[in-house]
Amino acid sequence: MAGWSSWLSRGAVAGIASAAAALAWVEGGGADAHGLVPRGDGPATVGDGGAKAGVDAYQVKLRLVDALGDAVIDTPSLAAARSYFQTHWRKLRGPWPHPGGAAAELVTTIALQTNRTGDARSADLHPGDSRPAEHPAERAPDTHPSEAASAEPAPASPAQEGADADGGTDDGGAKKPWVADVRVWNMNEGSFDQREAIYAPTPATIVFHVPVPEAARLRLSPGVAAPAPGTTIFDVSLVDAAGNEHALEEAHIAAGDDWRWLDVDVDLAPWAGQTVDLRLKTWTLADRRPPPPRPEGAEHAGPAARSREADAGSDRPAPPPVSLALWGNPVIVAKEPARVPYNVLWIVVDAMRPDISASLHDPEEDAEKLAAPHAPLDALLPVVPGLMPSIDRLAARGVHFTHAWSAASWTRPGTLAMLTGERSSEIGIDTSNWVQPADRIAHYYASDPPLLPRLLQKSGVTTAAFVNNFFMTGYANVGLDMGFERVTDHRYRTRDTALITYDAFTWLDAHASDRFFLFLNYNSPHGPYDPTKEMLARIPPPPAGPRDGQVRAYMAEAAKDDTAIGVVLDKLEALGLDRSTIIVVSADHGETLSAAHDASIVMGTDKVPMRFHHAVGNYEETTRIPIVMALPGLVDGGRAIRDRARSIDIAPTILALEGLEPDPRMSGRSLLPLIRGQSDAEPRAVVSEGRYSHALLWDKWRLIVHELPPHPHAAPDGGKAAAPEDELYDLTEDPGERHNVARMQPDVVAEMRARLTAALANVPAADAPKTAAQALRPVVHLRFAGAGAVHHVTGVVTAGDEKHPAVVAVEPSGVAREAFRIAGPKVDFAIATAPDAIVGFDLRIDPPAAPIAWTFYLDDAPWPAGATFAGPFGLPASAAKDGIATADARAEVFAPATAVVDPAHDLGVFVTRDRADKAGEATSEGPAADGEAAKEMQRVLEEWGYAHAPKK
Repeated sequence: MAGWSSWLSRGAVAGIASAAAALAWVEGGGADAHGLVPRGDGPATVGDGGAKAGVDAYQVKLRLVDALGDAVIDTPSLAAARSYFQTHWRKLRGPWPHPGGAAAELVTTIALQTNRTGDARSADLHPGDSRPAEHPAERAPDTHPSEAASAEPAPASPAQEGADADGGTDDGGAKKPWVADVRVWNMNEGSFDQREAIYAPTPATIVFHVPVPEAARLRLSPGVAAPAPGTTIFDVSLVDAAGNEHALEEAHIAAGDDWRWLDVDVDLAPWAGQTVDLRLKTWTLADRRPPPPRPEGAEHAGPAARSREADAGSDRPAPPPVSLALWGNPVIVAKEPARVPYNVLWIVVDAMRPDISASLHDPEEDAEKLAAPHAPLDALLPVVPGLMPSIDRLAARGVHFTHAWSAASWTRPGTLAMLTGERSSEIGIDTSNWVQPADRIAHYYASDPPLLPRLLQKSGVTTAAFVNNFFMTGYANVGLDMGFERVTDHRYRTRDTALITYDAFTWLDAHASDRFFLFLNYNSPHGPYDPTKEMLARIPPPPAGPRDGQVRAYMAEAAKDDTAIGVVLDKLEALGLDRSTIIVVSADHGETLSAAHDASIVMGTDKVPMRFHHAVGNYEETTRIPIVMALPGLVDGGRAIRDRARSIDIAPTILALEGLEPDPRMSGRSLLPLIRGQSDAEPRAVVSEGRYSHALLWDKWRLIVHELPPHPHAAPDGGKAAAPEDELYDLTEDPGERHNVARMQPDVVAEMRARLTAALANVPAADAPKTAAQALRPVVHLRFAGAGAVHHVTGVVTAGDEKHPAVVAVEPSGVAREAFRIAGPKVDFAIATAPDAIVGFDLRIDPPAAPIAWTFYLDDAPWPAGATFAGPFGLPASAAKDGIATADARAEVFAPATAVVDPAHDLGVFVTRDRADKAGEATSEGPAADGEAAKEMQRVLEEWGYAHAPKK
């Protein structure tokens, strides 16, 4: 009884102790990167790096989409509007929030086509006074920043004769919308701004009962999904704790003006500390409703500058009074000490090889390749100093990996691997087919994959992506929503670089005071190549430059995007954000350029070329990528790191720098140990997934294993076609992969196949060093107390899961080693408590963040409810009562030391967990598969070289 009364007393003080713990957490700096970040001035450590840790920044406190299930919703026209909304196919039901009930229908992820009436930004492309003084656009004030920097005018096609640099056509001094040319690219698709939104067909009222933090602001973006019957009014008001109503904002979108979002930012500071009713209303003039009453002299009645021109013809016969109104990305942000110490700027250049940049060459390796018995020839690009000055400059102040590879040979799996820290196949997304079956897409969303933007959002980070990447738009048949709150996709042959840079430039201005993750995805080195004359002139003639015209064009296209990168990095520095931002430059895959790979592979009913493409090839040059990182005080010094690195290692590295643990499902590993000069016990297994192929790099060998497409060509003799034979290359003898030695080295092929099987399963190879247990460090401490009596305790502990197995070691504490039986990731035990001591064991887990589940028994009966305690204060466990499988559970048990336990009075198990060290070790509906969506997908794939038009 003494034990149970002690347990009750612990429960009684739980609230007091929780409050004390929370106070200690905040006051002691724990709210910033979970206690790893020191406050004030001091030596650079994780969470410092030259920037002040815990500095005030705007962070997301509440995403209204997540709170919609608790809101009061009035949408009387929802049923009538349903059929209209279905005509907008570039949408899907919000894949991540799950409000349930009627609210579920109002959550959507949707893209507006921002150039439907021409690109409005073309008339005013430069960002004005926010531009750095040395910005290249100063020399050409009528052009977009990156267009001026790269001397890239709008492409002059027959459909654009007379078009000026801004894309408008001069006709008597009047500006006309820039019109895309569908004959040369998928330009008719234009630009699409995809956002998470709340659907509010007019008239609608949604009321959120929410607390207002200190220094809070409301941010949202009104939009309309299709031409409306009249001007749509978006009205934001607030009812304070005393019942007084305050008009905050009103924005108008005129009839037919449905091509973009309006960004609204409202100050909520006057109501800080109150719990208020936040009202979002949508209505139209066609509703013939009077405007909501506004207090005399109200200062928050939206500025006229933002209001669109009202529909002057409101007296005309009204169409059906339904406007497909949307509240895009509605969030409440507050300025407070940052929960994570750094911003993230991640720049990806599609198909960019590392040898395009002089600084990313490894001179020693180049010399070895050129001296090899079978020289690489044009598989190795020549060093061209000054071709990529922006990346060279970043590498000179950060670190760069001279041996890095992508986990995939084409864009969708390559992007997924970067953002999730695991290969596409591990997530359940096939790498061979363009279109995924509906059940796989549903599983992808239901599994809540470990997407970096979503993981950072949990720490209040604002996320956005500006890209030319069809695979990142969730509504596309070949795409998936990758967790960003906003994705703006610019699909142009040449203007995409300018528009991505412009968006980044202006977005950084608007969010300079936020804690943010900004992802940019340029696309110029992706075929077809269309470089400017100025960029081509940077490529020296042979022998200093390549002879092949296509290779020269590829290099010039990469140089164009390097110039844009320089503009963005200059902007970051001008805003004073360079010392508090993790900067990453990488690629989703490489590009096959060598003549040795000028062949085709049968895919379905067509032959797909490998040279000047990727996807179907899976060679070194197809998958080798740059990884350049910079962060003052931590990732700096201009060092070249020769250890092998992978694209799946980038996300865990960013999380480690932020003081956050990687998701246990991530098979990638943090690169921080390598950055700090440590070396891996053995090289990281490098696996690259392609279309119907897998490749493994191990030691000096590269193995490519091909699979048979589902509908191959018939064999010449009329029989069934066989899959292409294995390819094996000795990269020491043959760095250009010109001589397949698979038939001459069957033993090596067999060994490499076994290694590939193990790597795909994320298990050690048979000959892996047997020192793994020695390398594991204590992670979880379990201590049992018997309240002064001897009790029989049995149980089973299991680490890892089916897809990501773990290695377990046990270190007894006060009990015999014979009390434990270990079988793979499973530990069975039977121990006895001591009257005057605590007993138990330490679990050592690899990987440290692997999920752990347990079942305990006390004297052969189920473990008593409430007898599991966690953390440094020994509080009743909630998230960790059955194991440690979630971020909440890991946070609950984290402690610098075990709890103070009285074995004479306490009864139960006490769980604490060491934090991973600073190295970081330690039902969604998609678009229909036919109709306009399928046609657009086919056009895009054909133009990008991923697919080919049916033979006539």
